[in-house]
Amino acid sequence: MPISTAKKLPITAAEYLDGELRSELRHEFVEGRVYAMSGASLRHNSICGEAYELLKQHLRGGPCRTFIESVKVQISDDLGEAFYYPDVFVTCEAADDDSHVVRHPKLVIEVLSPSTSRNDRGDKLTTYKRLPSIEEIVLIEQDWPELVICRRADRWQRHIFTQLDSIIRFESIHFEAPLSAFYQSAPFPPEVERPWYLVNREDG
Repeated sequence: MPISTAKKLPITAAEYLDGELRSELRHEFVEGRVYAMSGASLRHNSICGEAYELLKQHLRGGPCRTFIESVKVQISDDLGEAFYYPDVFVTCEAADDDSHVVRHPKLVIEVLSPSTSRNDRGDKLTTYKRLPSIEEIVLIEQDWPELVICRRADRWQRHIFTQLDSIIRFESIHFEAPLSAFYQSAPFPPEVERPWYLVNREDG
């Protein structure tokens, strides 16, 4: 989700959580600084919605729950504390019964846009890896077909998929679907291409 500039004065996590309950805008919290979330594009929203519906249908009737955009995930350890709003995520932990915060997500998905890609691929990805419950982190490009899976079991090696007929497997929840399923509501024009600086990335 797009992020604006941070408020400059550090605040406590308790102050942040209290403020979020009263705020009309959503904010993310990283090491005492608060970042306002800006609005998403229609394309971004459509891809998030497809991912959410795919996982929700797959997990229906089981112990796992799927959330989209407006529920916070907390990362707290000796290195610091952060609260993020993932685009889509799954928790299968019964202990996640707080009304506003999840602490044990199993799968996290971020849909990338030009304004968020650097942060989502960098600091946010690194912070997610610190959370022991997370087994897979998924990054989905919004402007060209590309999905990246990082698995804890593979020591966070990146598995990159760029062909719309490629089968995507989320091992953490035993899910699979073609890459095209994530873009059903936001199809690409025939001439769409990945940026030239990414063409040497390999699939799989």
